[in-house]
Amino acid sequence: MIRSAALIFSGLFFAFCMNPSRRNLTPTFPDAPTTWYSSDLDSLNGKARHEQSLAYEKSIVVIANKNNLLPLGNLDFKSAHISIGGNPTVFHNGLDRYVSNDQLLRPNLHAHELKEFMKQAEHDVVFVSIHATKQTKIDSLDATIFNEIPHHSKVILCVFGDPSIIAQLPTKAFDAIILAKENHEIAQERVSQLIFGSIGATAKLGKELRSLDQVFPNGQAIQTASNGRLKFSSPEEIGVDSKKLTGIDLIAQEGIEKGAYPGCQVLVAVNDQIIWRKCYGKQSYDANATNVQNNDVYDIASVTKIAASTLLAMHLQSKGQYSLDKKLKEYIPEVTGDGPFGNILIRDMMAHQAGLTPWIPFYKRTIQNGTWNTSIYSQEQKPGFERQVAAGLYINDAYMDSMYAQILRSTLGPKKYEYSDLCYYFTQKILEKQIGQKQNIYLEKQIYRPMGLRYMRYLPLEHFDKSHIIPTENDQAFRKQLLHGFVHDPGAAMLGGVAGHAGIFANATDLASVMQLFLNKGKYAGMEFFSESVCNEYTKQQFAGNRRGAGFDRPNASGGGTCDELASSQSFGHSGFTGTLAWADPKNKVIFIFLSNRVNPSQDNWKIRDMNIRTRIQHVIYQSLQ
Repeated sequence: MIRSAALIFSGLFFAFCMNPSRRNLTPTFPDAPTTWYSSDLDSLNGKARHEQSLAYEKSIVVIANKNNLLPLGNLDFKSAHISIGGNPTVFHNGLDRYVSNDQLLRPNLHAHELKEFMKQAEHDVVFVSIHATKQTKIDSLDATIFNEIPHHSKVILCVFGDPSIIAQLPTKAFDAIILAKENHEIAQERVSQLIFGSIGATAKLGKELRSLDQVFPNGQAIQTASNGRLKFSSPEEIGVDSKKLTGIDLIAQEGIEKGAYPGCQVLVAVNDQIIWRKCYGKQSYDANATNVQNNDVYDIASVTKIAASTLLAMHLQSKGQYSLDKKLKEYIPEVTGDGPFGNILIRDMMAHQAGLTPWIPFYKRTIQNGTWNTSIYSQEQKPGFERQVAAGLYINDAYMDSMYAQILRSTLGPKKYEYSDLCYYFTQKILEKQIGQKQNIYLEKQIYRPMGLRYMRYLPLEHFDKSHIIPTENDQAFRKQLLHGFVHDPGAAMLGGVAGHAGIFANATDLASVMQLFLNKGKYAGMEFFSESVCNEYTKQQFAGNRRGAGFDRPNASGGGTCDELASSQSFGHSGFTGTLAWADPKNKVIFIFLSNRVNPSQDNWKIRDMNIRTRIQHVIYQSLQ
């Protein structure tokens, strides 16, 4: 129970992991303080915000860290945030960038209320934040309430204000303790980043903690290091004037005004820091369409090739379960036989020079006189028709074999560079055979969830509220409907929405994390998903006269191409048919993400290409860094 009515603390809401429409009963708080009060931080008043942020980072003190819990690496856990005192909004939003939390906010919190809250779910990690209500002061509280947190939970305490409150708490009940000194909005934001390893803790215990000598007799603060997770930052923090990047706004808005796309997300990361993360425009051209938000997900089309399939191939090759130097028949003889397709070398195939046909419009054979063949499609899900192609449309389970039969009947051309989606029909068969399950399930469990990627999934309607899924084409040629939550690519749709070449929906932030994983050569947040040698092998140019890596696109020999001419020759990434681009430059440590739905309402709209929207924005980024 909290003894002081001065604590601003009301409402209760539960924020569940993958549902952006989650119940929100967040209380209304006054704004968090924007003035520094303590003697060792008041010198920050009047400085530019980026100067305050960088200086404040050096003052955060970690005074307990059992079993090196901090920084948190693997984020595949369920968590709760219990907040006591002044406005915790910025801190909660900071936590929410990494994990979703059930949150408890109550005035006059009683032990039985906390006990009831903890019964709602099994929480692996509990964040407890205590916030000053007046300058740096924290009112006394009944510390016995923390006995209601189950012993199996890892508990992280963050104190935003007077450190003397710590002496009143059962410190042994907490696995990590962070002293933030003040309840300033910058303090809340940076402490949330420290918890997850976007920044480290370097501060030492100062005179303000002398009152805690009996609690922490060794008198030493604990140092933590960044674990490689992207930091949320600003251009000025890396020495770039924000004004130089305003060209991004102009170009993105120009694309909207001229009808290249209804809206987009743009993200720029430099030196492991996200310095630009903005949304522009609306989800569609409908009059009542909502504005694009950071947690909206786009169909990233062929960017799936690197964000899912190539990533999984690199992961399995590092485990000795996949090799670029084997032939298809060595993995899937039941699919290819021993003929020409069975003898395709995987390295050739993933570099797009195996002679495969660029694309097969599989759906055309399934339509007769403009209507769906009823032996192939059903308008309801039933035995034999389990895979969903679109709303109210299911495909015969056996038709997948017909699609592969069409591929094997196609003509293999000469071994020269020619981009083909068909490569990834074969990688999917190989990868899923090696892992013994669908690649969407494996990727989510083994890579996406540990990395903390909550907004990157196949089959988005199973994970996100439809209001946060960006619609694509009004497809009248095949599915006779607006595609909203179903993959745009018709071949991927006929495979049930999970394919090697398309099917992933993501937001810019999570896609940037995947590109950061590639820049980190397989390591992210203290975890290793593939080896450095494998990363180097896949991202390099595979053959003379062919710019491609294994799965990755790269610049032309003379520079430019899919990327801007200023991107280094070491850079790599991929574009997507729906109007997307993900690019990473290891030489300049730059990540560029552009997501749009340029195919809404028609895929015949190529203004984004004709206006060079993506490469022009990338050009602004490199010019600003120069």
